[in-house]
Amino acid sequence: MGHRDFQRSDRVAAHLRRTLATAIHQNLPDEDTSFITISDVEVTRDLSVATIFINTLDPSQEKLAIKTLSLNAKQLRKILAQQINTRKVPELRFKYDASLEYGRKLEDLIQKARATDANIPEEDQ
Repeated sequence: MGHRDFQRSDRVAAHLRRTLATAIHQNLPDEDTSFITISDVEVTRDLSVATIFINTLDPSQEKLAIKTLSLNAKQLRKILAQQINTRKVPELRFKYDASLEYGRKLEDLIQKARATDANIPEEDQ
């Protein structure tokens, strides 16, 4: 794989991320998509598949978000076709980005640990 290929799929991924973020919030008028954010996009080297990692404000909305986006994938690809200049528009696959979730759990644990520490009288520490 040449250096240029790598840059190309990276460039396409970055472009897809921006374009999709706008398209999801502006071009799906019948859907409430305000709670969906795109955290990352990965594109295969041949640009045939784009995996779009999404987050939701509330983890319980994850399934709804994936379903909404998958049902509207055709529409989103149409929008992308007009806005990206690749020979073919990658197939869109939506995945929930669990890394944020993990970070949130970690953050909670740290907060709890700190709270516990704060409750221990000085002389016992």
